[in-house]
Amino acid sequence: MFNLAEILTLLIGCLLALVFIDGIRRALRIRQSKLKVDLINTSTDSSSELDFEEEWHQGFEEKNDTEELIPEAENEVVEPDITPLINLNIIHLNDDQHSEFTETSLSQALVFYNFVLEDKGFFTILDSDSSPAFSILNGKNPGIFSEGISSNDIALVLDPKNLANPIEAFELFVEVSQSLQETFQCNILDEDRNFMTKQMIEHMKHEFHEHQRQFLASAS
Repeated sequence: MFNLAEILTLLIGCLLALVFIDGIRRALRIRQSKLKVDLINTSTDSSSELDFEEEWHQGFEEKNDTEELIPEAENEVVEPDITPLINLNIIHLNDDQHSEFTETSLSQALVFYNFVLEDKGFFTILDSDSSPAFSILNGKNPGIFSEGISSNDIALVLDPKNLANPIEAFELFVEVSQSLQETFQCNILDEDRNFMTKQMIEHMKHEFHEHQRQFLASAS
């Protein structure tokens, strides 16, 4: 049996051992922390102060100029794309039997609309504010109209970028295409020159309105 003095000696010895082990563990932690800090370039000029993010990027740039800056790409803030549409909206009007589309015939057919015959040889349809809405081009090379040139195919082209009144422009785009189709009794085709039905036109209108709604929601 151990007496009281021996028991106290054992307890003190255990406590000293625990203190020694804890000291070793703390020393290892401090050493690991120093190794981690050394991975980032900490040599700063006293005349300029860098925040942590700038210093981090600078450290990777100086480490290897030939490597892709993956950490920088991961931290890069990507702005939301709020461009309403980037694709052109195109409707073709085609008459397989006759070449009825001329500068004169189109000018007469568009008499109830606000339009301009550009010097370059195509029509620009204007909205109620006299802003450009869309263009009408010759569907055959060279794509223009001038005196003596006729065609059996025209293209109505709406560029949705930079429109003053995009919804009004698109409604006018569809209205004029249907009006010309009735006037010339021709076929109305999509951008791939496939026949368009009223359901397809309504679907096109729905998609355009949906894109504009998403654009306005993103912009706000």
